[in-house]
Amino acid sequence: MLKVRPSTIKGEVQSISSKSYVHRALICASLAEGKSKIFFNKSSLDIEATISCLRELGADIIAGEDFLEVSPIKNRHAIPRLDCKESGSTLRFLLPLASSLYNKCYFMGEGRLPDRPIKDLVDIMKANKVIFSASKLPFMTENKFDFSYAKIRADISSQYISGLLFAGLSLDHLSEIVPTGKLVSKSYLELTMDMIKKFSGDVVYEDDRFKVYPTILQGLDYRAEGDWSNASFFLVAGALNKEVLVKGLNPKSLQGDRAIIDILKDYGARLEIRDEYIRVGAGERNNLIIDINEIPDMLPALSILASGADGGKSTFYNAKRLRIKESDRLFATCQLINNLGGRAIEKEDSLEVYGTGGLRGGRVDSHNDHRIAMAAVIGSLIAKKPIEIKNHRAVNKSYPDFYEDFVRIGGQIDI
Repeated sequence: MLKVRPSTIKGEVQSISSKSYVHRALICASLAEGKSKIFFNKSSLDIEATISCLRELGADIIAGEDFLEVSPIKNRHAIPRLDCKESGSTLRFLLPLASSLYNKCYFMGEGRLPDRPIKDLVDIMKANKVIFSASKLPFMTENKFDFSYAKIRADISSQYISGLLFAGLSLDHLSEIVPTGKLVSKSYLELTMDMIKKFSGDVVYEDDRFKVYPTILQGLDYRAEGDWSNASFFLVAGALNKEVLVKGLNPKSLQGDRAIIDILKDYGARLEIRDEYIRVGAGERNNLIIDINEIPDMLPALSILASGADGGKSTFYNAKRLRIKESDRLFATCQLINNLGGRAIEKEDSLEVYGTGGLRGGRVDSHNDHRIAMAAVIGSLIAKKPIEIKNHRAVNKSYPDFYEDFVRIGGQIDI
């Protein structure tokens, strides 16, 4: 159990490297000719899961001081055993790719991962002769995955399409992926395509479909930019308390969670935006109306922001997809606010958060969701009494040093 006491914060935080970019860079480097160096400043359990799986597939990955040197995959095991831990990105990216490289693969995972959706991806692979030993993790795949054309639902997870794009890179012919329905988290697909192109891959989106042309990726040295998703917690902290400066963020990033800047402007926070840093200070505290569909990772932090408003109601809509994250994030966020003395109402596809001008404090369960744990910590900045967090180690999934960085700028934490 972790206890966070009310405090006043002010200081600088160095953003950690983008988990989304590091996943993608490591995969592309493992498929590229020659050696690559992937520079990033912090690892996490999710990134470690991807590294472990790529090594099992036959990539040679050597750790340097602030980088990983990656040599491409060379078939090493007759049947690689891929432990994706709790990382949905690792599973959905590597399921089609690994199966395109090996005749048999064994996949496993932990926590909520076996229950997170992959059916649409599995159905495409089954339609292309891949046999699954079970309907959910753990399972064995048999027969290499090879496809020229795939039609897949785009309203559940963009990671399905990213996984198919990576698989297409391993094939010696054109592969086309046609998304159906509303395309969610489009910015993450732009990240995938951007990374493939950085490694000299030939991928385009045209005629309402993704096309991957047979090319040989080329190794390179790549430095990952700062992670807007994790930095958003500190940017929100600045808007609620005194002032926070976050370094290392790209104001022109393709990351969808860069939307936090416009959200904080609407909220009424004081902002200074430079190429080198983003400075946020408290200002007005307006209500928000936000389509959360494209930025699902930000709901917990934004719900704390909304609680800080003086009266009124904020609404986060198009939120149904959040029920299939590390937790039922819609339920968990609503419970977070109510347990801390705020007022939130959960609906089937939205969350309403009332501006209570602050929170009482209390005890919350992270539901093993890193975003819920971090949001609870930020909640202490507008709480009257301490906040206790059950399953606080969930932050290791994406940001192991989060608590240390919070304390460094004045936060008060007892473990």
